Amino acid sequence: MKFKREHKLKVVAFLIATTLWYFVVWGKPIEKNIEIPITYKPINSKYLIEISPSSVILRVVAIRRILINLSKKNLKIEIDVSKYAPGIYQIRVPIEKINLPQNVKIKEVNPNFITIVVKKISTKKVPIKVSFEDSELLNSTKFKINIIPSYAIIKAPIDILSHTKAIYTKPINFLKLKLIKKMEVEIVPPLGTISINPEKVKVIYKEKEK
Repeated sequence: MKFKREHKLKVVAFLIATTLWYFVVWGKPIEKNIEIPITYKPINSKYLIEISPSSVILRVVAIRRILINLSKKNLKIEIDVSKYAPGIYQIRVPIEKINLPQNVKIKEVNPNFITIVVKKISTKKVPIKVSFEDSELLNSTKFKINIIPSYAIIKAPIDILSHTKAIYTKPINFLKLKLIKKMEVEIVPPLGTISINPEKVKVIYKEKEK
């Protein structure tokens, strides 16, 4: 059975409408926000690198089909920090290093600048001291407190190490220590410490010989 003329016209009109809809919906440029992480190279154990913020928001423009198929896995901004000595730096976000498809345009980046902090790292051997919940109970001279080990090695930026003369344990109950004689206590590292060895010490209570 042959289509009538009006049926053919309806089919043609439908195809034209579908084609126009495709180009309007899928071919029209739209805007989208994409979060791009910021990384750095090279990794150097002698330096601590802090980048703030750790990501930026890109506002990009492209047709819908391209943005839907855009993979975010390989999108990042990598900063070469080998040229920076210890200090604080503010640099422009290098958006030219982002591996975006050619037909994706960047309309805006937020923020425009990032802060890079480079700190030199070292280690230091410092004495360990016991912290008690109630220091008023320590006036007696009839006992002795031993700490094993008595020193710890801390790894931290040099500016932290220069102000660290000693480190302390978590506060412990003196009466409990007196009763059980021996406790294992965690050390409280200075703020900004990268690592500490050991992380715990033994605190031993001993009565002095008469």
